Amino acid sequence: MDESERRNNYRVDAPAGFLREAALWYGRDGAGGRLTLEDLGAPDVLGLAGAGGIALTDVSTRGLRLRLDEGAAHCLRLVPESGPPGGVLYVYLKLMSPAPGAETRYCTLFLGTRVTHVEHAPGAVLLGLHITSRGVPERAEKAFRMFDTGRYGVKELTRWCDEVARMGRGLLPAPSPGLDLEHLLAEIDAAHACGAVQANRN
Repeated sequence: MDESERRNNYRVDAPAGFLREAALWYGRDGAGGRLTLEDLGAPDVLGLAGAGGIALTDVSTRGLRLRLDEGAAHCLRLVPESGPPGGVLYVYLKLMSPAPGAETRYCTLFLGTRVTHVEHAPGAVLLGLHITSRGVPERAEKAFRMFDTGRYGVKELTRWCDEVARMGRGLLPAPSPGLDLEHLLAEIDAAHACGAVQANRN
């Protein structure tokens, strides 16, 4: 596997506090590779600074793993009686860059995903998503043009994963092991996500 393939496939644990905003839409349909804001409507689940029942547990350039509290999962109809996973889930993410700088940088993405698995943990649902497309805002109207990501993944996520991996190898400053008050709500969600993942593995 060459370096570009490795970078397009590796997965990193999402550090606490780096998910600033998230929104999820389940079962929406666009037409002709376009998705308007009217098609989308209001999000089924909204998370602001980690306070909305959504936590990001790990990321790759081709997939995501989310932890949803039970209320958020019910809003998406991703509950045991809903049957096997499937369908399109649109995901908006605003991720803070771990790279140090004078100004905070963000990676903001609108992604089309396919639900690949749903795992149930105490008080939560762990959701596996495969990224199938990414939305690029239209210049002249309130809509996204959706582009297939099957071959190359999402380069912005590749860059973000690389920054997180470099942080983990000591090439960038590691996140503080202590409590960050500025990101308190996100830290609480991340702590719950870690607990849910560990409980599920045990």
